[in-house]
Amino acid sequence: MSRAAGPESPDPGPLGSGACTRIPEVPLNLLNLLLLIAIFVVALLLLIRPPERITAIAVAGLAALLAVSLAVLGGLDRAWGVLAVTAVLATGAWVRFSQDQEDVVRAGGRPTRRQPLRVQRTAKPTLTNKHPSTTQTGFDLRFQDYDVLDRIGVGGMGSVYRARRKNDNRIVALKVPQEKYLADAKFVKRFYREAEVLKRFSHASIVRVYDYKAQGAEHYIAMEFLDGESLEAVLEERQMSFSESVQVIRTLSDALRHIHAQNVVHRDIKPANVMLLRGAFVDGKLREGGVKLMDFGIAVGKVLTRLTMTGARVGTPIYMAPEQAKGNRVDARSDVYSLGLLAYEMVSGQTAFKGSYEAVVHQQVFESPKPPRQIRLEVPGKLNDLILSMIEKDPASRPTLDEVIARIDAGVLSDEQFEDPMALAISLQEKRGALRLLDLSGKLRVSLRDIQGPGALPSVPNALCSDPDGNLYLSMLEYRQGKSGALIRKLGPDGTELLSFGAYGLGEDELLQPISIAVQDDRVYVLDAEAFHVVVFSSDGSFVRRFGGRGPGQGRFEAPKLLAAAPAGDIHVLDSGSREVQRFTPEGQYISRYAFRQDRNSDTLRPLDGLGVDVHGAVYIVDGAASKLRKIEADGTPGLTFPLDTLVGEPNDAPWLLQVTPEGQIYAVRRGGQVLRTYNSVGDLLTSADMYAPVQAVALLPRPHASGPAPALDGGHGNGTPLRPGAHTLTTLN
Repeated sequence: MSRAAGPESPDPGPLGSGACTRIPEVPLNLLNLLLLIAIFVVALLLLIRPPERITAIAVAGLAALLAVSLAVLGGLDRAWGVLAVTAVLATGAWVRFSQDQEDVVRAGGRPTRRQPLRVQRTAKPTLTNKHPSTTQTGFDLRFQDYDVLDRIGVGGMGSVYRARRKNDNRIVALKVPQEKYLADAKFVKRFYREAEVLKRFSHASIVRVYDYKAQGAEHYIAMEFLDGESLEAVLEERQMSFSESVQVIRTLSDALRHIHAQNVVHRDIKPANVMLLRGAFVDGKLREGGVKLMDFGIAVGKVLTRLTMTGARVGTPIYMAPEQAKGNRVDARSDVYSLGLLAYEMVSGQTAFKGSYEAVVHQQVFESPKPPRQIRLEVPGKLNDLILSMIEKDPASRPTLDEVIARIDAGVLSDEQFEDPMALAISLQEKRGALRLLDLSGKLRVSLRDIQGPGALPSVPNALCSDPDGNLYLSMLEYRQGKSGALIRKLGPDGTELLSFGAYGLGEDELLQPISIAVQDDRVYVLDAEAFHVVVFSSDGSFVRRFGGRGPGQGRFEAPKLLAAAPAGDIHVLDSGSREVQRFTPEGQYISRYAFRQDRNSDTLRPLDGLGVDVHGAVYIVDGAASKLRKIEADGTPGLTFPLDTLVGEPNDAPWLLQVTPEGQIYAVRRGGQVLRTYNSVGDLLTSADMYAPVQAVALLPRPHASGPAPALDGGHGNGTPLRPGAHTLTTLN
């Protein structure tokens, strides 16, 4: 009898061979918690860095705990991997524990602590002990004639020891080469040839060599032991006076002259190779033998000989002569150069060149350092000139040591009296010497005012002009420092402030942004770039009038830049916005203008970048489009034209500051630039002098109180000498 088909009920009986085993679900939250705890503990161990044995045991225990938890909660199948890791870690911990037990047994039952391994990328330099202690006697050095007391210096190829000579108890300095170099026959030959050369010297300022030996295991040079400090250490501790510096330079010059007479060139003049002995100066005078020139070859940390390695670039790059840096032949003039750089550092307080080895070598060959007097304004001019002559790039231009000594003996500490009838006043972006006087050759002669310290100016002057009495007028942007004092100052010939006027503000007699200034008769004209006016004051600072205004057209300005006053009474204003130079009467009435067209057939005007005038009435205008200085004669006809190029790094959007002497010599510098060019009356470039700081303003300054007649200068201004009015309202030049 058949049965109807229907859904089968599950069999609650035992599972057959074809059934699937169901594994219980693992509580994931608990496992995650265990993993987080394990990670936390491992991170904590890495942070506190316990001994290796504790770390190994802790990590192995954590792995075992994690494996057991997986086996209990998730089954043995999930725990096999962690169990294997636990076995490896447990074995490592057991091995580490066994090693520690062996160390304890070897140490006689006392546990020993292993020192961690320290990795050092470069070896630390070993410094000479300035005050050696007799406790440094643990050296396995034995010499037949000397007892070694301690080591006082160490270098890459040798060491220096303080020792006592047995036959007379004289304390000497033993220079001993490292043993690994003694197998080099050439090295040993050069080493002892140096000793032979040094024994020939007999000079109070050259370190003495007593004897040397190269027999068996004994290799040394016995030299004079010097009780003092290296010049390098002295310069790091204090600034030497000019008198001390000059005496040291003179003494070293005499010592070098002595070794040059023996046909020897030192090649490594530097502060570390000059020793200043204890008590070298007595009542400010350098005693004989108070300075010693040393290290003629076995300089600490340097190649052991520099006397016989011809053609090699040996020496310290900061004090290396250009010919030496290029690997060329060196001679006595190379030592003069290095001595000059040493003198530079002594008087200025800093080295002439800085940077990496390659950078310094490049500077030695191609660049001239900032003059010492530009760094330290107190440096006497004669001393500054001597040092600069010693570090000339061309060896033929350097003085001989005889000339150096003669110039020092003639006196370099007293400065020449500046009595020139005409000077060039210049303001620089410097805290010290912000306002200076140069002679007409561009040489720094006088520092008038600073912008720090007692009696300092509140800011760097941004415009200068002068009057026939030798007074100097200057404008400043003092309000930018949160102050509201007078923006115009009048200084006497000695830099003393005589008058201040022109407060900051919106009033009729106040200023916003003075950028150029000029003096004509008893009137002071100030160009205010923000107010677009020329503000006129009397010589006592009282307000007189103002003229100009913002906008296009005659007698108004769009972007005024420069101002100049002519001896005939006219006022000239360069307006870069309208691209023209406008001419006004002293009362501010418009007269005429100068401008340059782009070409003969165009009404477009060329940009103008500079303004200057001379006492003959000619006007000098910088053509910005052609980068040329164009001269317009007093009768309005075109005159001299010559290029006026902007150097790399100079601001292209700043005006040229021009000054023309009565003889026609032209000075030109970009505002914000550092190079002052000097041209003769026909446009030939005479000099390019680095001012070593951004120039803000220049002005010719007559000095009627100096000896000699002062050149005629009828009107003063900030950016050019006086000009007679031209005859044309528009001058066009190609």
